[in-house]
Amino acid sequence: MSAESVKVTINGQELQVEKGARLIDVCRENDYSIPSFCYYADLALQASCRMCLVRIEKMPKLQTSCTITCT
Repeated sequence: MSAESVKVTINGQELQVEKGARLIDVCRENDYSIPSFCYYADLALQASCRMCLVRIEKMPKLQTSCTITCT
């Protein structure tokens, strides 16, 4: 059974990604450099360094890309 995919738009580029993928990983896989200090894919999420902040349409404040999942 294949994983469900969703469409996301990053800087005007539409991408088909796996539903539930972390935004920071999606960005890095598509050559969008997002700095981070506390994010490691195999460890529990911290979101404490605030280096990976991104602007997401229709959200009032900057969000940590390491905690956002693509839905």
